This record gives sequence, C-alpha cells and structure tokens, in this order.
Amino acid sequence: MTDWTPTLLARVNATLDRDASNGYSRYGAYINDRPHEFRDPWSDTPKPITDPVAFAIAAWRVATPPILVGYVETRPDIRSITLHRDEYDGGLYAEIRIPLRHPAIGGDQKRFPYDWQDWETEDVWGNAGNYRSLIDPEHNKKPSVLAMVTVRVPGHDWPHLITPTAYEGRQLVEEAQETVAVLVDHINTDGGPIVKTVLS
Repeated sequence: MTDWTPTLLARVNATLDRDASNGYSRYGAYINDRPHEFRDPWSDTPKPITDPVAFAIAAWRVATPPILVGYVETRPDIRSITLHRDEYDGGLYAEIRIPLRHPAIGGDQKRFPYDWQDWETEDVWGNAGNYRSLIDPEHNKKPSVLAMVTVRVPGHDWPHLITPTAYEGRQLVEEAQETVAVLVDHINTDGGPIVKTVLS
C-alpha cells in the first residue's frame, strides 16, 4: 500500500475490503444494510438517487467512520474527512479536520504555560511514517488548550461524479466504490496541498 505523504490524506484499502462475509466487499455489505441511503426519497417506488452530489455524500458516509472502519483510510494526523452540500448553491465540498499541537498555534510568538495540556500522541499501527494520531488528554486535572483546524475544499467542479443506475445489489456497490475512489482522488489532489501548507 502507498506510504503516506504530505499531500496524501486518504486512500482506499481494497485488500481489506475483499475480506468480507458476502464474498466480495465489506463496503458492499454495509451498503446492503442501508438501502434507504441509496434510494430516491421522493419516489413512491424504489429508484436510484438521481443527484450525483447526494449519491457521493451517501457513498462517502457509509465508506468512512463511524459507520465503516478500514475501507477509506485517512492519514493518522487527520481527525476526519466528511462531505457536505453547500446550503447556498447545493454544491459539494469536503471538510478536513486536523488537530494542531501547541507549537503550531501562533508560531514562535506564542508560548503556553507548561502545565496546560495539549493533544496526546497515540501509537499508530503499521507504517505511519512521521504522521501520528492526536487524541484527547487522558486526564482532565489540568487546563487543556486543544486546537482543531478545518480545511474546506470546494467540489463544485469535480468531474466524474456518478449518477447511479441501481438502488441495490452488486451494480450499486460497484457504482459506490467508483464514486469513493473518485472522491479520494479529488480530496488528495485539491485538499492535499492545502493541508501540507497548513501543517508546514
């Protein structure tokens, strides 16, 4: 699997996905358990979602924590990557949330008291390189200053988003898998350089 880099924020673990009870996809099993997520809510009879933005959001939501762990992997120092619809124009955007340690807040001009708690580092399994997961302090007996930065990446012009042709079965799973792969590519291409700049 590809090693993490400053601009690689997410990746699909297709190998883990194939280790599934249905014989072909863990992600597919989760999709099949949530048929309402992938059907047109305005139709009296089951029909596929007709809006590619709504489909992308549904496909991503099921593919990522807290619903499914391990299909879309995010870099350990990234807290979450979620998709949303812009309430003004209906377009798609990705929201990337990243914890920041004290030295990253205010630069060299800002020093916090020594006893103020920061995020704690969590051990990460596998080859994480220099990227470490940051978690809440274990004890709350001292003041804590915990900063989180949010990077929003517009996806209004992202090409290749799918309007699904199926509302259930293998075809739906394949269309959702293709959508997630496209989303991962766009998030890395458009969001990766921004996150690299924020963290450098």
